[in-house]
Amino acid sequence: MIKSWKQLWFAHQTKWRFLLVGIWNTIFGYSAFVGLDILFTYLFPKRYLAYMSAAILSNILAIINAFIFHKYITFKSKVRGKAIIAEFVRFFSTYLFTMILGLILLPFFVEVLGIDPKISGALLIPVTVIISYFGHSRFSFRK
Repeated sequence: MIKSWKQLWFAHQTKWRFLLVGIWNTIFGYSAFVGLDILFTYLFPKRYLAYMSAAILSNILAIINAFIFHKYITFKSKVRGKAIIAEFVRFFSTYLFTMILGLILLPFFVEVLGIDPKISGALLIPVTVIISYFGHSRFSFRK
């Protein structure tokens, strides 16, 4: 029997919220990367410094943004006080893996394969989404 949208929503609420927050954070993080890449292209003499600096700073901004939205909207974490620090460390460690992977793959895509940094950044999004969902649902905000 085909389930109604309401039944599908309630049966998979966390996954839907993760998807919606993930879409927002992807738009936020990728926009930050593109904007910073454009800005840093004018500030740094070497192209490599521009896109790598943009990647690092936009990742940091996106991680903070994602923590806030995933904590309160996706996983509805009730952790308060000093325990938030431990929760953030778990959350950050999940993204640290994808950030390092991105910082390795981004210059490979750009310098070796000759793909524009903005396109390369977009190509890394699906990898981040898959790794982050499993990491956050099983580690960062575990009940």
